Parts: sequence; C-alpha cells; structure tokens
Amino acid sequence: MVKFPDIQQPVYPLTTQIKDPSLQAEMENGLVISRAKFTRAPQTFTLKWTALPAADYAILRDFYCHTVYGGSLVFDWYYPTVASDTYSGKLFSVRFTGGDISFDLAAPGYYSGTLKIQEV
Repeated sequence: MVKFPDIQQPVYPLTTQIKDPSLQAEMENGLVISRAKFTRAPQTFTLKWTALPAADYAILRDFYCHTVYGGSLVFDWYYPTVASDTYSGKLFSVRFTGGDISFDLAAPGYYSGTLKIQEV
C-alpha cells in the first residue's frame, strides 16, 4: 500500500467529520422514521498547514498528482501522535476527497493550504 509522504505534520485544529450512517424520512403526520443505511460511519479528516516548507509542498504535490492521481487511489495515513488520544498513531486507509486541493505561497519558501482525506 502507498503511504502518505513523510512531511511536516499539519497544524491544529485537525478536524474530523464522522458521516451519519442513518437514513431518515419525515412522514405525513410529522413523525420521523429512521434506520441504519450503512454498516459503518466513514470519517473525513481536514489537514491544514500554515507554513509548509517548499520542499515538503513539492513532495505533497508530486504525491497528489503522480502517485495517487488526486482522489483515484487509496493510501495509508497515520493519525498524528497525540497524548491520551485513542487515535494517536492509528493507521487509516484513505483517499483524497472534496475535489481540488489549493495551496498559497504564504511567505518565501512556505506554503499554506488545506486538504481533505476520507476513510475508505
């Protein structure tokens, strides 16, 4: 399996979204019925950098464009090491999601930007 490149860690906050696996419908009498639509709840992680060194950005850009072809292929990503967090260092199989990624040249030699990855 391809691994996310070894670059500078993203900055905080690291946002995690958990998809609601339910299906809900409102009936004519106003009652809402629901059931599980999916057997799992995939998570989406938003990674942000405010001062990613140009060399690390070049590695990330090459990985996105020439290794996993945007959101086409799955890769391994490790959750950052965080004390007292059950996800600390946990391995996730993910792909890029949310469309294009966008980074700004924030200062000479440093880029800032955000991207989303989703558990598969």
